[in-house]
Order: sequence, then C-alpha cells, then structure tokens
Amino acid sequence: MKSMVAFKEIFIFFLKRGLKAKRTKLFFFIALVPVVILFIAKLVVIFNPNAQISITDIISKILMIVYIQLLIPVMALFFGTSVVNEEVDNRTLVFLTSTPVSKHSFIFGKYFSSALLSSIIISFPLVLSFLIINITRLNRMGYYHEFFLFLVVGILALFSYTALFLCLGTLFKKSLLMGLLFIFGWESIVQYFPGSTQKLTLIHFVKSLLPETSENVKFLVLKLEPSPVLESVLALLLVMIIGLLLASFIFNRKEYILTDTGQ
Repeated sequence: MKSMVAFKEIFIFFLKRGLKAKRTKLFFFIALVPVVILFIAKLVVIFNPNAQISITDIISKILMIVYIQLLIPVMALFFGTSVVNEEVDNRTLVFLTSTPVSKHSFIFGKYFSSALLSSIIISFPLVLSFLIINITRLNRMGYYHEFFLFLVVGILALFSYTALFLCLGTLFKKSLLMGLLFIFGWESIVQYFPGSTQKLTLIHFVKSLLPETSENVKFLVLKLEPSPVLESVLALLLVMIIGLLLASFIFNRKEYILTDTGQ
C-alpha cells in the first residue's frame, strides 16, 4: 500500500512539473508545426477545388511519416533518458533517493508521468490533423476507426520506446547519443532489410499495426514484411515491461556518482 501511495505522489509531482517544463512546450510546438502546414494546405485545396493533385493528401502522408517515424521515437528518447539523467544533472538524485520513497516507486512513477505527458503532446496534434483532413466527412465512421487506430499505435509506441530509452538512461552516461544512433542509425537501416531481420527494430512492430487500407501508410510501410497484429502488440508490450523492470532493477542497485558535470 505504501508503495502505491509513493508511486501516486511521484507520478503526480513529475506530471505537474513536466507540464510546466520548457522541453514539454518545445515538443508541443514542434508537434503542432505539421498541423499548421496541413491547415494551410487544406485552405489551398478549398480555394482551388479544381486542383488535380490533392495537397492535403500529400501533406497528410508526410505528417504520418513525421509523427510515426520521427517525432514519437525522438520524443520518447528525450523523455525516457531524462528520467534518471535529469536528476543526476540537476544534482537532485541524492535528495530523491534518500527520502522514504523507494527507488522502484521513483522509476515507475516518473516513467508513467513522462510517457503520459508525451502521449498528451502527440495526441492533441493528431486530433487536430484528423479534424482538418476529414472536416467535410466527419459523419463517416470508417475514418474514426482509422484515426483511433493511429492514435493507439502511436501511444503504444511511445510507452515502448520510452521504457527502452529509460533502461538505456540507467545504464549509460551517453544514453542520449546512443539513442539517436539507435533511431537514425540502426532502426533507419535495419527496418528495410528483408525477412525476419526487420523484427530487430521496434519500428517494424509499430508499422505492422498501422491500417493497411490507409493511403497515408503506403509511404511508411515501404518494403515492410508485417508481423501479425497479436505478435506486434505483444512485442511492444514485452519491450515496455522488460525495459521498465530492467531499468528499475539497475537503478535500485547502481551507485550514481554526482560530479560537477553529472554522472
């Protein structure tokens, strides 16, 4: 019971602090940029209905690439690695770990607050994008199903990536650099390899869950050999659970030396 109370207190504390953080505002602004571009494109289509090429469709495809392929992994990297490293850099780790709150409660509480915060950041622009794209066809239920699928996949991806990078942050000092290499190096290359090699990336399972009927997905699933839905969901959940438990295990046993330059 005490651990649940501690978890709740840590979760609420870091959620409130995160809402006011400059990093949150920056990512929120970045997430809204594609929405503004999409809105302008929609206005162009409205005032030029005879255009042979739908600017809105083109921008919406690019938008999905920006969110799924780029923004979600990068945002999860910054939020995930900062769970521990932020406290080390701010020299507040000693205070946090010397309180009656257990290290496990700290890791779990701050992880879920960070994952929820990043989910809020990504959900709002996705809702706006959906409304802009489908403003004239909001009475068609099929579009809602596709949108909610995108949203759920995006949030699941955020929780999985964040747990992975949280684990990375508890292990290495240069976790941010290593995470960038993972996103723009390993995942950007290996996801296009033929056969089961694709399954060595998280993005493979994320893309495997996207609706195959959507026109916006065709750019995203280039050379994808999708895994079954159940396998993809279980893979992402497994990464999330293992990453979170391993991070908690390491953080509970590792001694962090605070210097003027951090860890």
